[in-house]
Amino acid sequence: MMNRTRSALRRQCDPPEAGTQHAERGQSLVEVALVVPILLLLLVSAVDAARAFDAHIVLKNAAREGARFGSLADPLTPDEIRYLVTEDVLGSGTNITSMADFDEGNVQIAESIKSVTVTLTYEFPLWFGGLVGIETFDLSATAVMPRRGDLGTSP
Repeated sequence: MMNRTRSALRRQCDPPEAGTQHAERGQSLVEVALVVPILLLLLVSAVDAARAFDAHIVLKNAAREGARFGSLADPLTPDEIRYLVTEDVLGSGTNITSMADFDEGNVQIAESIKSVTVTLTYEFPLWFGGLVGIETFDLSATAVMPRRGDLGTSP
């Protein structure tokens, strides 16, 4: 056991050579370079998904309001409903999603004796969709309300 020399023991306890440390730093740099773009793509996809979800909520609420006003005893005309729904979407107050190009052409109204159906469609532009090849996303929301005989009765 005592055959080991002092220099052999020193070599065994010496820190790794300088070339090994450079190789490890280069490996870490390559790993970061591979992972960061994937993480950024996930982040920007989450932002666009949140914006699309926000826009869908705005459309759903506006469709529900339009159908509700169309179902009352003294209902609004289809043109009045279109105007109301368009103004509701444009004035939604949301900061993350601008739907400034939404107009009355995006509103379809179907009326029957028993109900009013309001359907909204919107071609939602994605901020970062070009990264994955999807520039726009089609959103739609539909609300159906039964007609009421007069304001005092339930549907």
